[in-house]
Amino acid sequence: MDLGKIQNLRLKKIENSRGILVDDDGNEALIDKEEIKDVKISEEVRTFIYNGHKGEIWATRKKPYIELGQLKKLKLSEKSKFGYFVDIGLDKDILLPFAESYGRLNLGKEYLLYLYHDRSDRLALTMNIKDKLKINDKFKVNDMVRGIIYSIGKPGYFVAVDNTYDAMIPKEEVKGLYVVGDEVEARVARILKNGFITLTLREKAYKQIDADADEILDLLRDNSGIIYLGDKSRPEEIKEITGLSKSAFKRALGKLYKKRLVELYDRKTVLNNGK
Repeated sequence: MDLGKIQNLRLKKIENSRGILVDDDGNEALIDKEEIKDVKISEEVRTFIYNGHKGEIWATRKKPYIELGQLKKLKLSEKSKFGYFVDIGLDKDILLPFAESYGRLNLGKEYLLYLYHDRSDRLALTMNIKDKLKINDKFKVNDMVRGIIYSIGKPGYFVAVDNTYDAMIPKEEVKGLYVVGDEVEARVARILKNGFITLTLREKAYKQIDADADEILDLLRDNSGIIYLGDKSRPEEIKEITGLSKSAFKRALGKLYKKRLVELYDRKTVLNNGK
């Protein structure tokens, strides 16, 4: 009997409010009588097997959102002293232990989780999924992809692309506030020799200029038409204030200057009057 998987079992007998199912090796699982009203003794029933209370093994004909060995995005439903209970589409939720979670999690939010057997041979969930992801065998540089942030570390934001491939957005590439569980759309910037994907949230340079120029215009308008950044400003200053690299900043300024929207100085940029 495979705990955490959908499988066919035979109905052995019915006792009071529950039925007893059996596999070919004689292992038994309990099922609610209401779920087998249309089943005769010795008939096969397609069921999902899970842990009940007091060591009992239960079965259900309901289809869960996840099976053993799968990665799925699931919602946290409740917090306990042991961890978070997660809705998998059944009457019984499955535990995500604190030791298998990352950071501060929010009830009602969905996270990418993996279903496994814990040391007590009970079903449990984990956010520790890095070794469950594949190296790239599908994407090429400049492809646009979607993924879920599954962990955040010193190098950057680790992303499960298509819930399948391991990737990372370097920390310096990230503008705005992202947390574990957020979905992102990104471009493949590099593919290392080992197949690991590096992502960027930015478009290719020639496509990104317009967006960067609009951001600088908004910044100027929010600061009375002047920002103290220019051609001689240090890259660190530019990055801190605008989130852009110095080269991207200069490309965007060049576009604005050609349109006569700004005046440029060594260490400041001024919005033209009336713009």
